[in-house]
Amino acid sequence: MAVHTGADDHVITVKRSFAARLTIWASRIFVRPTLWLLPLHSSIGVYGYRFTQIVACRMWFGPTLPHTKVDAGGPNGRTVGEWVGGQPEPGGRLIYFIHGSGYISCSPWTHRGLVSELSRRLHRPVFAVRYRLAPKYRFPAAHDDVLNGYLALIEQGHRASEIIVMGDSAGGHLALGLCGQLRELGLEQPAAVVGFSSVVDPTWQLAQAHNKLVWDQFISGKTGPRIMQTYLKGADFSDPRLDVLGAVGPDLPPMLLQAGGSEVLASDSEIYAAALRSAGGRCELEVWSGMFHVFQMGYAQLSEARGALDSVERFVASIDAISDI
Repeated sequence: MAVHTGADDHVITVKRSFAARLTIWASRIFVRPTLWLLPLHSSIGVYGYRFTQIVACRMWFGPTLPHTKVDAGGPNGRTVGEWVGGQPEPGGRLIYFIHGSGYISCSPWTHRGLVSELSRRLHRPVFAVRYRLAPKYRFPAAHDDVLNGYLALIEQGHRASEIIVMGDSAGGHLALGLCGQLRELGLEQPAAVVGFSSVVDPTWQLAQAHNKLVWDQFISGKTGPRIMQTYLKGADFSDPRLDVLGAVGPDLPPMLLQAGGSEVLASDSEIYAAALRSAGGRCELEVWSGMFHVFQMGYAQLSEARGALDSVERFVASIDAISDI
């Protein structure tokens, strides 16, 4: 059941499924303590974190679509990633997907299940970009790779109005940062942005304040910044690529942000949505009560995840309807 809390806000109240309760229990027992204890200043800690994230992402056993790997040079730099669900001709609609995991882990492979489901539901191929990871590569390496991937699509003849950008967690932060970069370059914005549990404040001050109100089954307000510091060490947080909240404006594309009600990052999406609307932009927000970080990954087993992706379908249909006019 959806309860309206604002013009474009919904708190989605559902009874937790058995699969969701089991996931929450496992995260509390294994994932959250492991992430806190791993020494991310060492290679052993980094590889341990990456292994934990691979398990968390791939444990859902969702069906995947065929994929085609891409590794190509271009005037803006190297573009690495994969097409899932085919490859569109110029003029066809597509999704540009940016994976998350704190800038330190994951890849198009770990997210191929969710990406495949998005491709099936939305009837369009997805380009999942692979960007360089911390701690070997620090800011702005990932941001450069994401921008290069988007520009490569434009160079191939795809129009910005055909592209919907999606990202989860740190990938959501990269998606929001991409919009600011396109503004600085004087380039057209994508048709829309969809964010799953997006990071908005890379300092994690918003999350740490919200940490007092929830018990996040996956990550705490202290662990999050420790992870992201592997990428952001020495970065200027006032840089518009990082300070995405300060870059809101009416020129940004319409957005749908989803978050779990029990995660510390829920406040990031709430505050960003309110700020963008106050600045004259369109941003729909859904907070799914009791759900955890990027719960949409569990679409194969979780009814809550399938419901969230139903909302993504409705949002994208509304964007398509506008472009068809």
